[in-house]
Amino acid sequence: MPARKPSGFTLIELLVVIAIIGILIAILLPAVQAARGTARRLQCSNHLHQLGIGLQNYHDTFGTFPPAFVLPNKTLWTGLLLPQLEQQPLFDTLNFSAPWHVPGSPNERACATLLSLYRCPSSTASEHMTVQGITDRVPCTYLACATGIAPRESGFDPRAGNPNQDGTMYFNSDTRIRDITDGTSSTVLLGEAEHDIKVRGPDHSGQTHIVDHWYIGSPQIWASDVSETLGSTAVPVNAFFDNNAFIDERELCFSSRHPGGAQVVFADSHATFIHETIDQQVWSALGTRDGGEAVSAP
Repeated sequence: MPARKPSGFTLIELLVVIAIIGILIAILLPAVQAARGTARRLQCSNHLHQLGIGLQNYHDTFGTFPPAFVLPNKTLWTGLLLPQLEQQPLFDTLNFSAPWHVPGSPNERACATLLSLYRCPSSTASEHMTVQGITDRVPCTYLACATGIAPRESGFDPRAGNPNQDGTMYFNSDTRIRDITDGTSSTVLLGEAEHDIKVRGPDHSGQTHIVDHWYIGSPQIWASDVSETLGSTAVPVNAFFDNNAFIDERELCFSSRHPGGAQVVFADSHATFIHETIDQQVWSALGTRDGGEAVSAP
C-alpha cells in the first residue's frame, strides 16, 4: 500500500499565506482610516450646520445673533444658545448672577455636562478636566468669529476682545442680519478650534497662556483671554500647529485635526471646509461682516 501524503500546510505555504494577509491589511488599513476620518469630518460639518440653524433661530427670537460673551456675568454664546439646541432644561438651571466655579453649584454642573454638539469628533482633547476651579469641566472645539482684522487678544490694538468688532459675534455684541452687509453666505459665524492645555506661552504682556476653549460660562473670560470662546480669521487656518506662531495666534486661530484645514459655518447656516492654503486676504475678509470686500465663500 502506498504511503499516505501528510495533510496540512507546509512551512512555505504558511509563510505565503501570512504574507498575503499582511499585504491585504496594509492595503485596507489606510482605506479604513480614511473612511473613519471622512465620517468624523461629516459629523463635525453636521454639528456646525446644527449650530448655524440654532443661531438663526436665536436671531428669529431675539432679533440679533448672540454675543460671543456677556459681561459682567461671563456667560458665553454656547450658554445663551442652549434653548435653541433643545437644551432648555439645562439652560433653566443656570444662575446668571452667580459665579461659574462654585463647587457643587448648578453653574458648575452645567459646565461639566458633556454636550456632543459642541465637540468635533476628531478632537483629541480630554472630555473632562478640572480647570479654573471648575471640576470636570468640558472643553469646547467651536469658536465664534469675532473679527477678521484683529490677530491678537493681548498687548496693543487691534485686539479680538475689544467691543465694536468687525465680525458678527464678540464682547456684548448685538449683530443683526441686516448689519451683515457683506452677505450672510460670505460671513463666518463659527469655526473649529483645537484645545490643548499643553500648548502654552507668554502673551504680549508676558503672562503665560494655554490654548483652551470652554462652553456655557467662564470665571476668567475678559480682555486678554477671550479666545476661550471666540476666534479670528486674521490668523491663518491651522496656525495652532505652527510651533513658531505666537501664543495669541495659536489660541485665536480656527484649526482642526481634519487633514488640510478646518470647517466653519456661515451666517446663512451653511457649513464648509476651509483649506489651510486659502489666500490670507480672502480668509480675513470672510470674518468681517461689513468690510465691503468682493469675496465669496469657498
